Amino acid sequence: MLFWSCCAPSEDPNQLRFEISTDENLPSKLFDDPPSVIPTLLMSQPGGKAAGVAQVPKLKQLAAEDEDLGKDQPTVFTPISAVAGRKCTLLSERTGARTAGEYVVEAESLQLTVRATGSSERPEVLHRCPLMHIEDIYIVEDGEDCFPPGIIELLTPEEKDGLFMIVHSVDDPNADVAHLCLVEASRSDRDNLLEHLRDVTCS
Repeated sequence: MLFWSCCAPSEDPNQLRFEISTDENLPSKLFDDPPSVIPTLLMSQPGGKAAGVAQVPKLKQLAAEDEDLGKDQPTVFTPISAVAGRKCTLLSERTGARTAGEYVVEAESLQLTVRATGSSERPEVLHRCPLMHIEDIYIVEDGEDCFPPGIIELLTPEEKDGLFMIVHSVDDPNADVAHLCLVEASRSDRDNLLEHLRDVTCS
């Protein structure tokens, strides 16, 4: 499996330098040099155990509610589908809720926007992530304990492959970093999205 990482800013503080590695022994963290302290991310209690037998049917029922979300979009990630909007599941660290939504990669404004799905002409924006504010990205291969407590338990075993978490700074310098936990349709779609974010940021 191909792993790529975003290194620390180069001599130009407004540009990011990216390197590609195929060494499977390297960490799969996608953005290096995270903040020295991210309590809810790196210092969380070990968790992420696989769902118990009694819990799996309930999780599968929750996942089934999102099953029809992918019917109106390409099954394989493409940059065009990211511009038009791709269905996803948003996981709330605070409430433990699963929300059906779609994300849009806005190349001009360098933003990843997650909005609610529905019949509204102006869907509610659930999260905005400026791409240049991204400090780190975690995937399940990094270890389930890298995710906030309770996030892994919201997923079926099949959904874990599409899980990723973006850690990004916010405008308020006194505020903690924000965590954006999303689930793509598959591991390959997740990896293609993250590579697309890298390409957009570097363009």
